[in-house]
Amino acid sequence: MEDTYCVVTFHVTQHALLFEKTMKEIEYPVKLMPVPRQVSSSCGTAAKIPCDKKKEILALCKEKNLPIEGFYKIEHKKKKSWF
Repeated sequence: MEDTYCVVTFHVTQHALLFEKTMKEIEYPVKLMPVPRQVSSSCGTAAKIPCDKKKEILALCKEKNLPIEGFYKIEHKKKKSWF
């Protein structure tokens, strides 16, 4: 079993909050979360977003001058239960 999702990382928490506010204003699903272990960043906050919206979100960040550090696809393999 695999759980796959995408995150946007930021240099500072203020950028994460600005990103969240902008995405919610245009009704994009976004959730702030701690940066996953697979990703390192200067800020400990990431935004979880739908992977299929990558191009749209990156274009919107450029258009609205939203500072982001990176965009990552996270693949988390779940272990099978013993029970």
